[in-house]
Amino acid sequence: MKRSNCLIWAVCLYLRRRRKGDASIYLSVRRSRWGRFPHFLVMRQRRDGLFRAVSYKPIHPQEKKLPPPVFRGRSRWGDL
Repeated sequence: MKRSNCLIWAVCLYLRRRRKGDASIYLSVRRSRWGRFPHFLVMRQRRDGLFRAVSYKPIHPQEKKLPPPVFRGRSRWGDL
């Protein structure tokens, strides 16, 4: 597994999908459940109009005041 963070991962996924012509993809920000800092994710609009979220999350999350700059994680669908 590679090290990254949710911001780098979300921006890279967004740019990659936009280059492929996907106009139904959006960057989104919400408050992290593990501390008082932002969590970045990508929202994809489905054909039926609903949105589906995908994000990069730590494998073993812990509540902290400030997250590490990069961490081992994995993508997760349905992150809301």
